[in-house]
Amino acid sequence: RASPSRQSAMNYFTRQEMEGSVRYSGKCRIGNWNENDILDEVRLKDYIAKKEAGTLRMNKFNKRMATALQPVELTKDANDEYVHFGDVVQLENVTSGAVVAVDVESRDPRPAENACAVSASFHVDACARNTFTFEPYVPRTAKAAAMLPTYDDDILHYGQKVKLVVNPAAIEGSDWEVATCRLKSFTVSQTHFAKFSRRCEVVASGNDSYECVFEVLTPDPAKRLVSEGVPVMAGAPIVLLHCQTNQCLCVGTHGFANDFGKELEVCGHTETSVGNSYKMEGLATGVPKSLKERSPQDCNVFAIVGKPTVVA
Repeated sequence: RASPSRQSAMNYFTRQEMEGSVRYSGKCRIGNWNENDILDEVRLKDYIAKKEAGTLRMNKFNKRMATALQPVELTKDANDEYVHFGDVVQLENVTSGAVVAVDVESRDPRPAENACAVSASFHVDACARNTFTFEPYVPRTAKAAAMLPTYDDDILHYGQKVKLVVNPAAIEGSDWEVATCRLKSFTVSQTHFAKFSRRCEVVASGNDSYECVFEVLTPDPAKRLVSEGVPVMAGAPIVLLHCQTNQCLCVGTHGFANDFGKELEVCGHTETSVGNSYKMEGLATGVPKSLKERSPQDCNVFAIVGKPTVVA
């Protein structure tokens, strides 16, 4: 029998384990087999407890996918060809065919921001994460409200300032405690910029402010004056101009992969052409190039996809 002094000097780990090699399992009676055997039992009990409580990573992921991708029916308040406030619609980019979507689990780690990521998804089927509703902008002061045009109906009009509200079904079931989530954009700064293009960042935020206000415009600048106040038809091309940054909502060419697959970056940037045609047109008509506004490119143009109108 070994002496007590020799027993205290015994190693419970093999030389291979001490040098960083693979440990023996609990079934192998070499080295620290007893410790590994107990650890295997602890891991098994922990796995069973998490499985019964539904807190496994796979369970959380499946719940997240089921919430974000749950089918949503596009609705209309009236059976006509116009877009109404409260209609559940999608914003489809005419160039890429992708629709604007949110990811409520990809949130800004800064608590004060209270925002999540926005991207353009190629999953065009209507679901919780890619459907929105329009909300009219109401100024906080009576003086500012007097400067905005008023409409007696609930139809969306060109030149009207609105907010884009995320479908509440995309937030339900998550640990994000917000009542209403809206699209929001910021001016480029050291703390706010798009991840890939370094342009104006676009997020979905639970903080309501003037940074959530967009103006609905027609893509052709020459027709914006005459189209102001005209009702917006479903499927018609529009441009969403952010009122604070004066930049249009844009779906860029920067692609990235997330849990939903490959998607495109959504930012705030007015993409225009070189403008040679506008210069030649200005020379022919005598209009200075400084007074000729360039048309935004197709990456800034969106179509409002809603429920098809039923013709009686």
